[in-house]
Amino acid sequence: MHDTPARFTHVDDDSPRAPGAAGDLSFGQELLWLMDRASPGTTVWNVARAFRIRGSFDANALQQALDALAARQEALRTIFVAADDGPRALVLPPAPVPLQRVDLSALAPRAAAARAHELLRTSAETPFDLASVPLLRAMLITLGSNEYIFSLDTHHIVSDGWSKSVTLRELSALYDSFATGASAALPELPLQFGQYATAERSIAHRVSLAEDLAYWRQRLTGIDPTIRLPLDRKPAATPTYEAATAVTDLPQALVERLRDVAREHGATVYMGLFAAFATVLHRYSGQTEVVIGSPSAGRLDADTENLIGFFANTLVLRTSFAGDPTFAELLGRVRETVLDAFEHQAAPLEQLVLELQSDGSLAPAPLFGVVMTMEDTLPAELRFAGTEVEALPSVATKTKFDLTLLVREQSDGLRLTLLYRSDLFEADTAARLLAHVRTVLDGAAGDPERRVDRLRLLTADEQRQVSAWNSTGGAAEPFAPVHERIKAQAGRVPHATAVVCGERRLTYAELDAAAAAVARRLPQSGVVHGAPVGVYLERSLEAIVAMCGIMQAGAAFVPLPPDAASERLERRLGESGITVVVTTPALRSALPPQVTVVTLGDEIEKDAARERHVGVQLKQTTPDDVAYVLFTSGSTGVPKGVVVSHGNLANYTQAIQARMGVSGDQPWQFATVSSLGADLGHTAIFPALTSGGTLHLIPANIAVDAAHFAAYARAHPIDVLKITPSHLEALLAGETAAGLLPRRWLVVGGEACSWKLVSHVQSLSACRILNHYGPSETTVGATTFVVDNDAPERAWTATVPIGSPLPGVRCYVLDQNAEQLPVGVEGELSIGGAGVARGYVNRPELTAQRFLPDPFANEAGARMYRTGDRVRRLRSGALEFLGRLDDQVKIRGFRVELGEIENVLQAHELVQRCAVRFTRPPHAPARLDAYVVLRDEADDSGALPRLREWLRARLPEYMLPDALIVLDRLPLSANGKLDTAALPDPEQGAEGAAAFTQPRTPTEATVAEVIAKVLNLERVSVTANLLQLGFQSILAIRALGTLSRRLGVRIPLRSFFEGPTVGQLAAAVDAEVMRSDDRELEKALALLHGPERS
Repeated sequence: MHDTPARFTHVDDDSPRAPGAAGDLSFGQELLWLMDRASPGTTVWNVARAFRIRGSFDANALQQALDALAARQEALRTIFVAADDGPRALVLPPAPVPLQRVDLSALAPRAAAARAHELLRTSAETPFDLASVPLLRAMLITLGSNEYIFSLDTHHIVSDGWSKSVTLRELSALYDSFATGASAALPELPLQFGQYATAERSIAHRVSLAEDLAYWRQRLTGIDPTIRLPLDRKPAATPTYEAATAVTDLPQALVERLRDVAREHGATVYMGLFAAFATVLHRYSGQTEVVIGSPSAGRLDADTENLIGFFANTLVLRTSFAGDPTFAELLGRVRETVLDAFEHQAAPLEQLVLELQSDGSLAPAPLFGVVMTMEDTLPAELRFAGTEVEALPSVATKTKFDLTLLVREQSDGLRLTLLYRSDLFEADTAARLLAHVRTVLDGAAGDPERRVDRLRLLTADEQRQVSAWNSTGGAAEPFAPVHERIKAQAGRVPHATAVVCGERRLTYAELDAAAAAVARRLPQSGVVHGAPVGVYLERSLEAIVAMCGIMQAGAAFVPLPPDAASERLERRLGESGITVVVTTPALRSALPPQVTVVTLGDEIEKDAARERHVGVQLKQTTPDDVAYVLFTSGSTGVPKGVVVSHGNLANYTQAIQARMGVSGDQPWQFATVSSLGADLGHTAIFPALTSGGTLHLIPANIAVDAAHFAAYARAHPIDVLKITPSHLEALLAGETAAGLLPRRWLVVGGEACSWKLVSHVQSLSACRILNHYGPSETTVGATTFVVDNDAPERAWTATVPIGSPLPGVRCYVLDQNAEQLPVGVEGELSIGGAGVARGYVNRPELTAQRFLPDPFANEAGARMYRTGDRVRRLRSGALEFLGRLDDQVKIRGFRVELGEIENVLQAHELVQRCAVRFTRPPHAPARLDAYVVLRDEADDSGALPRLREWLRARLPEYMLPDALIVLDRLPLSANGKLDTAALPDPEQGAEGAAAFTQPRTPTEATVAEVIAKVLNLERVSVTANLLQLGFQSILAIRALGTLSRRLGVRIPLRSFFEGPTVGQLAAAVDAEVMRSDDRELEKALALLHGPERS
């Protein structure tokens, strides 16, 4: 026992409560009562135990022992009822404890065992009614002659872990007394649990604990209880808290090494294990602080030692990883945290929960979702005279916390048992977590001065698996630059159509001749090998000719969008060092005078005919030579020029052809709808032209019109279409949707693709869908995912995965220290291999920041690119895109992923497309605005209430958008991506404004009056969010109690949380009044007519 002041010195009345008298709940009991009210019927607080008994057994003696135990321990005959001033505890007179007796002796042994297990499970999963006695139930199952199963279930509100030992010890003694006639010899109880609860509530007691309470208020201020763990399943709106376990053993040798390290730093083995467990959670979540609960018995006075009741106090331990600590430093932090927490453990933390809750929720673990504890190694056995008693494995199927790590000493080391929510995690995820705890322990015990973020996390088997996933091989063919492969097609199929744009087309022979003409003219204009040459052209035949001709000349093409502002154009020219630009006479005037212009005639087909028989000496091209420079937007607003080599482009072209099965034996029709200023279209351009296929450059006026697009596809059947999901969704809204889809492959890329879009496409066409991902810095694409109809990933991911690496590409999921992360854990995607570009033109510092040495590659000089994209690896090895690293926003005190809100909105049947924007208006709070494009059948006025209800049912209050804005279409950039900057600002007075609204009905007036009084306010707006006004759970209970009394109806607590405004609560009251009136009418009619007579 700890040397602390007695906790009951100030009790005014030291006598137990009289039966039927109302008394206080302890703070811990009050919190459990509130949670039970918020989630009626939950069984997460059930404590179930079962035992097998063999031998001569006296069932009557067991009944007498149970009755005597309940008579002796007041907690076992206490019920909890609601009153106007909050919950009250009522102690009932001693009464027989119901003992259910079931005889299965007539069944075959296997059938009896199965039936017994079913009975035990049913009992464990049956909720307790806290207002009914007893909160203890017992069952005795007879299996055969002298063989029984005894189960004892209680609610946590009257029993804790320590109580288990007391219960079994006293029940054993009482049974033996009644069975044999011997004295039970139980120690006298100095007090009952009700006296403990009264003492805990006393002013004098709170004064004595003022220092402890102040400590915890300071420690828990600003706490973030959520550890963002990698979930295998999305949390349900109503959690089931289903439970399962995973187990691993730590060998004695490892435990001894850990003990030595702990001893050297003045710590314990428990503290070392805690530091390792916290490290894994930190590495999984990326959070610099993790919060873990650690139970303590809470019995700081010897007088409570033999009491049954809920004394347990879970200490909230915040572990900081700030400053990049070594394991030794972390161990020191854990040591101080644990010692301080236990020094102040007398304070009941439950009374602080309501003060610290920011959203009024009553989740089962308001201050933490993860717990670690050393299992009690003291004997807690049930012993009945003349029998052998064996404890059975728990049949409980619920757990209160997301994760609970149980540590038990055994003769050959330590056993770690992870109790986890199986409605959130798969078994292999739990097993991996335990393996990572062991890996961290092994590394820390070997080198405690190593920084925790550098401790290896992956096991050897996991490292081999990642290597296998990245062993995609290189391109099967020897290196050949794409322009040489295109030229080869001119020799192989000279008369085949190479490019089509509207009514114009070029054969391969014409394309080659026109490109050769450009290649011959460039050196005459001063272009040397490797020099950048601008392509200032619209999407056209001329643009393809220019690109091929520039590469033939040994130069690098640089797309320059004709619609770019003159200042932006001049900046690109200057940054890339362009002195020569290929354009047409019509566009020439827009170029600055200092550049040399090479113009392409209006009739390049005739130009090609004149040049067809004039050869050009191709310069020798190496893999390191630059193929093109592509400018992409930068986070600072200054575009970056990505330098892509011929080796990069050749590898991508061959890899994507291999992934789709493209060959020159049967030419395919490829279509692109993208601007040539981006590399989205390269998926169609180069695979088409290097395989003898036909490239269709879909004109802009056709690309945005579903009917015209479908008509074009009918006239020119397409095999491969590359398009962004946003663009595709817009097109598929039309009646001619099926007609514009390709025959073989639909390649979507450039942004996340929803499963809803996939399902829509699959309902229209048998074409295969390829989700394509890759930043420009890794040459067009790095990964792909083939979407099969039965893809198991549909159940795992919010959006379509980005898949696995292309041949020649390697993908790593890394933390901020470039350490590899395991399956399921979010991290930054870094890409290595043959697609990694050379860097940024004239941006050496930025190049050094994003293009790093690849520490995982076997070849010398290998590099990898840090994408800045958040991903996780699925158990199949496929990668899931989760957003940008900088896509997290903090609003209303919480971190929010905008993509999560968008995914929920997108799942509604009325929503065709949506986007959520975060803004910080000047002199106003930050806000979330949701923009939706509704399907044609949706009615604007009716859709918005449905969408608000949909969001409210699936998102916490702090994630709800301030406004819902309906648009005819989402603004897209020239490349088909969402243009966030072009989203309109919500109008003044939009939903979410804080204007005061008067009550509109008598019920609203009553509700507003009661809530204003509880909140000590003059008035409350009908539309105000009460949670944001400081409404807490206990205040809600009091307000609802008053309302129930004044309005004559019982209002469930859940009504407040489902609609936290006066208006919504009043509507719930009116609905309950109507239901009550209907019930009264039915009773009256029944009395009037009486029973029918035959």
